[in-house]
Amino acid sequence: MNAISTIETALPRVPFEAARDAAAAWRGRCLDVFARSEAAVTETLLVLAAVDGRGASLKLPHLVGQRYDALSNAIGAGGAFADEGKAAVETLAGFRKHDAFRTQISHGVFNVTLDHRGQWHLVARVLALRTGRASRDLFVTEQAEAAAILAALEKDGSRLRSALGQLRHRFRES
Repeated sequence: MNAISTIETALPRVPFEAARDAAAAWRGRCLDVFARSEAAVTETLLVLAAVDGRGASLKLPHLVGQRYDALSNAIGAGGAFADEGKAAVETLAGFRKHDAFRTQISHGVFNVTLDHRGQWHLVARVLALRTGRASRDLFVTEQAEAAAILAALEKDGSRLRSALGQLRHRFRES
């Protein structure tokens, strides 16, 4: 029993577990906003694609980013639904500002840390392949900033879903 071993003081787990759970809940709320908004985009594409004549040329792609692009092209200037969709164009573009954040939230590997005040900090690392090479991205935020990010995301998501709901309603009425 003469082996030398280190003695490490274990910190209480409860604050770390609470921080991890709070960060996971925040991530879940962000993902929910994206999921609801993506569903609204898809529903809108389906409604527009069903419009006689004009909807036949509309593409219904599998990937989410391509669906946003297809809708943007359909309701944007020169699109088949430009007149009816002009109110939703800016809202859609505003929500697309969150695309990079969506990648971080959806595909990031998260580490949560605590500062001396008990506030959590989040580090998310994304490893992707771009043109056959590794691309490593890093997203770092702290609790107060994360709350502001979520509030902006919820506001933009709500505006988008409302604008697209009104657009779908116009075609369902006629």
